[in-house]
Parts: sequence; C-alpha cells; structure tokens
Amino acid sequence: MSTALTDLITDDHVIIHKHVATWQQAIAAAAQPLLADGAITAAYIDSMIDAVDRFGPYIVLSPHLVLAHARPEAGVVRQAMSVMTLADPVNFNHPENDPVDIVFCLAAVDDDSHLKALREFVAIAGDRPKQERLIAAKTVDEFQRILRQED
Repeated sequence: MSTALTDLITDDHVIIHKHVATWQQAIAAAAQPLLADGAITAAYIDSMIDAVDRFGPYIVLSPHLVLAHARPEAGVVRQAMSVMTLADPVNFNHPENDPVDIVFCLAAVDDDSHLKALREFVAIAGDRPKQERLIAAKTVDEFQRILRQED
C-alpha cells in the first residue's frame, strides 16, 4: 500500500523559511524533523550528503526544488517525509536548476511504498506557481493548506 505525500508530511515535518548557508546544511536541516521523531538515524543524513558529494546534484529534480534521499539501508527506521522552505535560496551546483528554495526529504523503507507520495511530489515539481505559494507560506498551517490544495 502506497502512502500519500500529505500523509507523510505532518505539521511537525514542515520547516518554514529556514536560514542555511550551504546545500549540506539545507539537507541536514530538512532532515531534522525525521531525525527528531525517530524515522531516520543520523547516518541517513550523512548518506544523503555523501551521495551528492559522490554523484553530483542529482537530487535537484526541477528548478528550485530538491528531493533529498538515500538508500533505505542507510538509516531509515520508518517511512516519512519532511519539507523545508528556505529564507534565502542555496546553490546545489546544479547547472540548470539552482538556486534551490524548497527542500523535500524522503525516508523510504523500500522501493514501492512511497510511490504515491513520489507521484504527488512530481506534480509539485512541475508546478512552479504552487511551489512559489508554498515558499511564500508564512506558517505551517498555511503551507499545509496549499500542499493539500485547500487554498
């Protein structure tokens, strides 16, 4: 059974207008809610950063938007997702999609159970006006209303 994006991104998994200086800090900060509630281990954060160091900014999936993730065995305890908007955009050194101003973090337990959430994420990745509304949201509640299309 695949889980919806809005089921995974609970209020405590949303960070609004965070200040970070580097893409590494952006990944680590976006993952903090997942670490705090035990969905991932600290090793998972290191693995996400190491993957970008090794393979380049492949997680910058569309202009301005990142889906940080790593392999389940790198430290996923249970399926979860978080999201963070940035107060100031950060470069991930992507040739076309920098700068980034919204970071999603996915903790998938296997290859299948997150596919519904991933399809919903792809719809957001292709909808810049919706991204801009999410980034402009001033509160978690406002962000969630936009994400759930209640706006």
